Amino acid sequence: MRIRRVPMRNGWYWLIEGFALWLRNPAFLSFITFGSALALFAASLVPYIGEPLGMMLYPSLTLGIYNGCRAIDRKRRLSPEILLSGFRRRAFELLLVGFCNFVIIKTVMLASTLVDDGAWWRLLEYGEVPDTMTIVSPRFLYAALMMLVLLTPWSIAYLFVPQIIGWWRQPVTKALSSSLAGCLRNWLPLFVYMLCYAFFVCMLSALVINFFNLVKEGLGTLACTVFILLMFPILLGSFYVAARDIFGLPRRRRHRRRPNPSRESSMQGTQGTTQETEDPPEPDAQSVTAAIPRRRVH
Repeated sequence: MRIRRVPMRNGWYWLIEGFALWLRNPAFLSFITFGSALALFAASLVPYIGEPLGMMLYPSLTLGIYNGCRAIDRKRRLSPEILLSGFRRRAFELLLVGFCNFVIIKTVMLASTLVDDGAWWRLLEYGEVPDTMTIVSPRFLYAALMMLVLLTPWSIAYLFVPQIIGWWRQPVTKALSSSLAGCLRNWLPLFVYMLCYAFFVCMLSALVINFFNLVKEGLGTLACTVFILLMFPILLGSFYVAARDIFGLPRRRRHRRRPNPSRESSMQGTQGTTQETEDPPEPDAQSVTAAIPRRRVH
């Protein structure tokens, strides 16, 4: 695998090519995207272990989505089983990196409780909105800045890990370092990509809300929700294009037949016997003259 440096304009092209990839087969790409979301939601409902289980399954399910994008891109046969393709190879490494993601996020959130007395923890875990005095307090802001500083390097290193592990079969530590190196080497197109995606999502969401509110009051919120859900397959398709441009795609390995020594020895034996039967010894002159019939002279 070779990490490439792509120009800044590719950040805009990733978004366009992701949308074009979705247009080539919108039903299949939307199906595998929402199928993985449904599987993660079902896993989160498991008592006591729902949250870590969902975060452990996330890399394998997203790899199945990227494999579906790869199949659409290369015009291969599509089937719903491709969503589970992330569990066939390197499943342990993908589950391990998902567990590491869970541990790191929870550790940073627990560390933030030392600064703001658990305000962010209660907000993110239980949905308890703090009061106005807590929100405007400096400790609440310091805890947010601490989590941002600690989680940003991990988020960058975690960005392309499922593709690197699944496609290039690298271990977890090497995949994290390769993802971090690829993001740092191409930070400018990634920054342009995030700005364009945020701008278009906000602009189109505002247009959808205003248009459907003109039709009926309150219909714009529902239409905006549907629009944002439809943007998730395009987002994942553009992430596939970004990984393809930065890290490339592995070629298919041609499996060569291993030589069978017993078969080779038998073939050599048969060749030797046929050579002996095909090349008989030349007869001598006496046998030739003896084989010629003699005429009787009267």
